[in-house]
Amino acid sequence: MKFAYNFVVAAPVNQVWKLLDDVPRAAQLMPGIESVKPHGQDTYEGTLRVRIGPMGFNLTGLIHVLTDRELGKWRITAQAEDPRIGGGVAADIGIEISEPSDTETAVYLNADVNFLGRLGQLGQPIIKKKSDAMVQEFIENLKQAILDSD
Repeated sequence: MKFAYNFVVAAPVNQVWKLLDDVPRAAQLMPGIESVKPHGQDTYEGTLRVRIGPMGFNLTGLIHVLTDRELGKWRITAQAEDPRIGGGVAADIGIEISEPSDTETAVYLNADVNFLGRLGQLGQPIIKKKSDAMVQEFIENLKQAILDSD
């Protein structure tokens, strides 16, 4: 399933990069993230607890983060499973950052997410609705975290 989001943060690009470079802190802005801790160079182990309809999932897995400030790109690949229910997620997320002005940063987020096992059987409309809500909350949390860091 593919997702695309564009938004503007009222902050200079360096301030946005500073927050995104702190992966455990940035990850906490996503609703449902319970923990993210280093697991080698550019790799983190994380846990996400999410409820979709009547089902609750505890996904645990690895997140690999690559950044290229010169090109304004941040890329995340992640794989997580909930062995209890026999389901999981594989995601490839790309973020491009540009600076339309000295006080604004434009963020373009594209994601290709595969839902596996029982999680994949929930149906795309239900998953899409939940994913959209989670990303919108992440965007609002990111904007607030930037404001709070002033």
